[in-house]
Amino acid sequence: MSWKAPVTKSLKELRFHLCQSSPASQGLRDFIVKSYPTLKKANPGLPVLIREAQGVEAKIYARY
Repeated sequence: MSWKAPVTKSLKELRFHLCQSSPASQGLRDFIVKSYPTLKKANPGLPVLIREAQGVEAKIYARY
C-alpha cells in the first residue's frame, strides 16, 4: 500500500503494535520502514504511534 495522498479527515490516530524480533511481525516492520516517511509527509497532523513489545501479535489499529 502506498500513502500518496492524505487519509480521511475522520481518522484520528494510527497505532501499530508489533514485536521487535518475531518473524511474524517482519512484514509490519518492513511496512513501517518503507511507508512511515511518506505517510507522515502526506498527513503531518495525524498521530502515528508505534509500540514494540516482546511476543505481541502484529496489529494495526485505526481510531476514528
